[in-house]
Amino acid sequence: MPNYFEKIIGVIYRKKRSSESFVSGEHPDEEALACFLEDKLPHADRLFIEEHLVRCSFCAEYVGSQLKMQSSLAKEVPRLLLEKVKKLVIDGGREGLFEIFIKLKEKAIEIIQTSGDVLVGQELIPARVLRSRRIKDFREEVVILKDLQSIRVEARLKNNNAKSFDLTVAARDKQSQKLIRDLRVTLLKGGLELESYASEAASVIFRDILPGIYTAEVTKAGEKVAVVEIRAEA
Repeated sequence: MPNYFEKIIGVIYRKKRSSESFVSGEHPDEEALACFLEDKLPHADRLFIEEHLVRCSFCAEYVGSQLKMQSSLAKEVPRLLLEKVKKLVIDGGREGLFEIFIKLKEKAIEIIQTSGDVLVGQELIPARVLRSRRIKDFREEVVILKDLQSIRVEARLKNNNAKSFDLTVAARDKQSQKLIRDLRVTLLKGGLELESYASEAASVIFRDILPGIYTAEVTKAGEKVAVVEIRAEA
């Protein structure tokens, strides 16, 4: 269906419906999506579609694939609205995404950005609170955690004199807090697999990783449960 999304865009500018509620099925229909893109839906229906895109991987992946046509869509769809939809789809299509952006210093690690919580001593501090306290520099090691589905993913980053870092990945069951031992963690860079290990000892460690952009995929029984994206710069 290569032209399906183009038809949706056409509907946007042919039909102006702002008061009727027509988001009632399990998935939004093409007319509902069209009006959503133009921000012509009633408030309740707009929220319904936003929440649906976040939790429905099928719709998120479909809309995401159509958004690759952005260059042609941008001529008709308001730019801010298009960016809003793109963000919803990207965030929604990757519910297991765990982002970490750090800077390696001589004797410290600076957290530039993260979507997880940071362990400071015995205190678990959400990223937004961390920013409000203006805490950004840590010693040579930092632990960042994020709850994903039924597990809590732990990423421990150790600085090796600003030249490289070690990454340790582990996961716990959120209810029992027990370490999960049957996970596999694969480290990739630029889509190429560098290393892959099973967590027989309850955690997986990758040593002497050079600054760059990496992805660590966490799988259980062959099913992907988390994606850790790490951007490290010296």
